[in-house]
Amino acid sequence: MHSMYLSVVSWVALLLEGAAAAPTWGTEIFAVKERHIIPQGWTRIASLPDSHLIDLRIGLHLQNPDIFQRRVMEVSDPSHARYGQYLSAAEIRSIVAPSEQSIDMVQSWLSDHGIHNTTLTSTGDWINVRLPVRKVETILNTTYSKYGHNDGSILVRTPEWSLPKHLHKHIDVIQPTTCFFRLSKHTSSIITPCEINVVCNVTGTNSAGATVTATTLECLRCLYGTINYVPKVPQRNMIGVTNYLNETQKRSDIKIFLQNFRPEAVGVADTFPIINIANAQNQQGSLDADQLDAGLNIEGDLDGELAIGISWPTRFMSWSTGGSPPFLSDLATPTDTNEPYLEWLNYVLAQEHLPQVISTSYGDDEQTVPYSYAKRVCDGFQQLGARGISVIFGSGDSGVGADGACFSNSNTSHAMFLPTFPASCPWVTSVGGTQGFQPEIAVTRFGSGAGFSNYFLVPAYQASAVDKYINNIGDLYAGLYNRTGRGYPDVAAQGNHDVIVWEGNVTTIGGTSASGPTFAAIIALVNDALIAAGKPALGFLNPWIYGGAFAALTDITTGSSIGCDTPGFPAAVGWDAVTGFGTPVIEAVPTIIDTC
Repeated sequence: MHSMYLSVVSWVALLLEGAAAAPTWGTEIFAVKERHIIPQGWTRIASLPDSHLIDLRIGLHLQNPDIFQRRVMEVSDPSHARYGQYLSAAEIRSIVAPSEQSIDMVQSWLSDHGIHNTTLTSTGDWINVRLPVRKVETILNTTYSKYGHNDGSILVRTPEWSLPKHLHKHIDVIQPTTCFFRLSKHTSSIITPCEINVVCNVTGTNSAGATVTATTLECLRCLYGTINYVPKVPQRNMIGVTNYLNETQKRSDIKIFLQNFRPEAVGVADTFPIINIANAQNQQGSLDADQLDAGLNIEGDLDGELAIGISWPTRFMSWSTGGSPPFLSDLATPTDTNEPYLEWLNYVLAQEHLPQVISTSYGDDEQTVPYSYAKRVCDGFQQLGARGISVIFGSGDSGVGADGACFSNSNTSHAMFLPTFPASCPWVTSVGGTQGFQPEIAVTRFGSGAGFSNYFLVPAYQASAVDKYINNIGDLYAGLYNRTGRGYPDVAAQGNHDVIVWEGNVTTIGGTSASGPTFAAIIALVNDALIAAGKPALGFLNPWIYGGAFAALTDITTGSSIGCDTPGFPAAVGWDAVTGFGTPVIEAVPTIIDTC
């Protein structure tokens, strides 16, 4: 009788909840879901015409985050019995997919507003719809405006948006709304031309007539020990890189680079796949004056040339994703509303087969990104980790923050270091920059991106290493960074004057844009050895690195992460917030195979 009573009460409660959960249009009680301070450098410049369209992305609430995080850590931890038992895309969806109730509630809400032309993504966690701006303003109880940045970028955004209260638990994020993320490449200035003569310590003359030391592909392969490694199962292994800002890998440049520095690999220049997402450009022809001045495809060429040059004959591919600022077209054209990381993640998470290693060389200040956006993107990288994919990011080129800009968006009198996102996401492996060879030190020409997240707490896998470092530096920079935040970078690689080919010319470029694909290509070769030995690929690297694999890295103990008009965090023995645990040496592969 007692259990019967409880069942009846529960049933009545559910009916009442359902009745209260779907108020009719006009009786909705709104509450602010998110507000985000307009970041420094952005200014409201205009209202929007009624004709402006917005591609609205509604991110439904993902279920079972704790259960899923535990599974990711289990399959990524070499000490766990489930290590290497990676999940498929379908298995991940079965754990985290939004509930049918969330889908129904949100679609019903849109339908009540006369919105029926919605699309549910194949992964089931996003509802997409194109709407006039006035309609979006009505359903989100907000006002959009046109914002301009000091660098000429244009975005359509709003600093605050609301939802009916009954939908707050069903929707995690809606974009474009509050995200002022200004995607930028982690590349330092070009120096051209340079003469290539010997393996390392190559000197050449830059455009200002100064002598510089260039880092050739052969130098990288010698320094990190890959030059004598012969891949055993290249057709069962793959590395990929991502492109944004209308960048791509220009095949003619890739071909010249390989002809000069890896001639046995030259055939791949014409055959590797380039996948375009969200109307991305694929500029394979000659560049016009504006494109040359902007350095179009420098980043794409750098990423592709280093990844292929080091990892060949491992298979290589790239994605080019559109929807990135600056956006200067007619305001009625909606392509400015796309969020490139979400566009890319929505595409790749729906694919059954992906490269085992993916490298990205882009990012921006963490505080330009609302937490909801950062978390949803970071959750996407977590899903890739669960599938056995190593997600690599360059840590950035502004050290602890760009000089003169290190202030909080919410209080411009509050000085603070500026962590970089997505390098600050705990589900990616962040790569800092080094220079020199005997010894290798933290790069000095720019600040290797480093610091501690203000959004993500220090994950368990790195807690001991980060605590030790913070204790050692004591009160240095107290109050300028979050002592409980995720620390980055995790590792490092050369990123000073790497030799590439751009627009048919041999030149050099620096930045953690070089460090990221270099480290990723070496991990691809380690994966080759593991797969050949009948073992799984490394997958999400950080539990493995912090769990003991750091012993296979070369510790970098000289230098600092200059920025914010300070010397920045110092390098140290062990993990540090400049070069992480250091740079790779592939001679450790036999030990890795034995321990994985």
